[in-house]
Amino acid sequence: MEEIDILYDLHDALGGGMMDSFSLAVDFLFKAEILWGLAALILLAFSRTRSAGAVLLFALILEVCFVYGLKMGVGRVRPVTEYDIDALIVSYNTSSFPSGHTAQWFCAATVTAVFCRAAAPFMFTFATLVGVTRLYLFAHYPTDVLAGAVIGTVCALVSVFILLRMYPRTVFVKNPMPPDEESE
Repeated sequence: MEEIDILYDLHDALGGGMMDSFSLAVDFLFKAEILWGLAALILLAFSRTRSAGAVLLFALILEVCFVYGLKMGVGRVRPVTEYDIDALIVSYNTSSFPSGHTAQWFCAATVTAVFCRAAAPFMFTFATLVGVTRLYLFAHYPTDVLAGAVIGTVCALVSVFILLRMYPRTVFVKNPMPPDEESE
């Protein structure tokens, strides 16, 4: 089974008014990283959430660099274009691999899981739904979405490691450990 067959099967299984509307809304609302960037800046404004804001902002910067670097480097044609599909959206400005929407959401979901575990199930569920909508719209192949999920998750984890583990005394962390407790 080829990737395009998976897309057709998914579209046939989920096709209809509600999924069409949901997919278009997700595409419209999360077109750019601006939403998550604004969320990070708001988190940075308050001392209680500054760590989360710093990690989210750093993770998003990493994610954007990797995603758009790969998009330009790989240049994979989107399924809607390659197979001349009459889809809900037929024109995109970037290439297919990897899925930026999916990477953004998995990046944000992973950061959320670190700082607010209670919200993590919702975030990962929605991140998965975003990936499904990208497939449903014939905007990406399954491997594009999978790569986006992996890139977003890894960028978030790297950001957590760098900002909270390697540099625990940065201005981003509200209450760093005193020097005598570090060695324990």
